[in-house]
Amino acid sequence: MPRYRCPACCCGPAVVLRPPRGATPICPGCGEVLEKQPIVRPLPLLILITVGSVLVLSSFPMLQEPLPLPPPTPTRDERAV
Repeated sequence: MPRYRCPACCCGPAVVLRPPRGATPICPGCGEVLEKQPIVRPLPLLILITVGSVLVLSSFPMLQEPLPLPPPTPTRDERAV
């Protein structure tokens, strides 16, 4: 459902409207033309993805450490003893 917000009333709640095609929604309080508000704003979505990826990567400390070296294989002289 499209959400609209009044640019003049600033901090008012978003209004959910289903205007007919071609109709311009108008604010009931001040008479300004309402602006369509996106459902998901890009900046909070980017912040959510960034913080989420940092939390996921920091919860796996084993993935951040280098792999240990394999034990050295004994040489031929050591095997004979």
